[in-house]
Amino acid sequence: PEIGGPSAGLMFALAIYDTLTPGSLTDGEIVAGTGELTDDGAVGPIGGIEQKIAAAEDAGAELFFVPEENCVDVEGLDADLTLVKATTMQRALQSLEAWADDRGAELPSC
Repeated sequence: PEIGGPSAGLMFALAIYDTLTPGSLTDGEIVAGTGELTDDGAVGPIGGIEQKIAAAEDAGAELFFVPEENCVDVEGLDADLTLVKATTMQRALQSLEAWADDRGAELPSC
C-alpha cells in the first residue's frame, strides 16, 4: 500500500504475472527494479535510480532491473547486485526466468 507511482509499473506487472502463473518466478530470491510500463509493454525511464538501487541492496536483492534509458545513470556505479537492462516487460520476464534457472546466465546489461 505504500508503493505506487509510474516507476513501479514494471515490478507490479512482474508480480502480477508471478501471482497468476504456477511456481515462483524469482525462485524465492529477492529481485527488485524500476521502470514505468507503457501500454505496449515498453519500460520507460524513472528518476532516482541510484537511491532505488541502494535501497534494493539494503533489502538483500540480488538482481535489479534498470530501464534502458537509465543505463547512463548507473555507469560506473559500484553495486553488489546484478543490474539488468529492461527494455520491455517481455524481455524483463525472459531475463528473470533465465536468471532463476541459472544465476550465471548471460543477461542484458547496461
